[in-house]
Amino acid sequence: MSDMMRRKLHSLKGFARLHLILLILVAVMLVVVAIPIVRHYVMIGDEIGCLAGLDTAQRRLAVDYLSGNYDQTAEEAKAVITHAMNGWDDLCPGGGSVYIVDINDPNNELPYKVVCGIHNKDLKERTRYNASFVLDQLQEKLRLSRVEGEPYPETLEVVLNSQTLTAHLVDSETGIVRGTKNTIDAEGIVISYSIVGHSDFGKNTGVEEGHIWYFSFADEDHCANWSAISGLTGDSYIKN
Repeated sequence: MSDMMRRKLHSLKGFARLHLILLILVAVMLVVVAIPIVRHYVMIGDEIGCLAGLDTAQRRLAVDYLSGNYDQTAEEAKAVITHAMNGWDDLCPGGGSVYIVDINDPNNELPYKVVCGIHNKDLKERTRYNASFVLDQLQEKLRLSRVEGEPYPETLEVVLNSQTLTAHLVDSETGIVRGTKNTIDAEGIVISYSIVGHSDFGKNTGVEEGHIWYFSFADEDHCANWSAISGLTGDSYIKN
């Protein structure tokens, strides 16, 4: 084989290798660009599916109520929806925690509404419902801790919107009164609780030892706090 032929072959191999590298780089770039677009459309699909599921659940609840079941409790309403929808935990395809809450509106005939902890359009309501759900979990976990002789756990895990979150024991108020994106040194979801008897914080509040007397829940948008002294506070309770 002549030197000229060898140079041509090496040149062709080098070109082919460069061409392959460029194709790989283009493919990687396309994937990088496509990921957020795919996620965006998945989120839209989850929201549409959730709203459709909640609408069906609400209609089923209305049918049951208008059929004469006027004294229905929230748990009974949940049981009706669970039976009609063949399940409860998968009502939101995006993994949102779903709640039945009192409407408390004399102008609305139905006593309850079904809302999602991710897709509820009222952000302040969403924060309040998620906070209440988390507080219920903490109270139950603390009850079990007292039974097992561990009344003051430093951290407790809760599940919210299909995510496992960690709540932290504190000996003073967090100072968080709004969402974490508007709070210095806070990000994501921050959950804190104080237990009577763990320290002097909360002493003589009238709450039984080993129980929560202060609780703080903040997501990116809003905050919901509660204590035996101040009651409910945080910007999620401030009317627009």
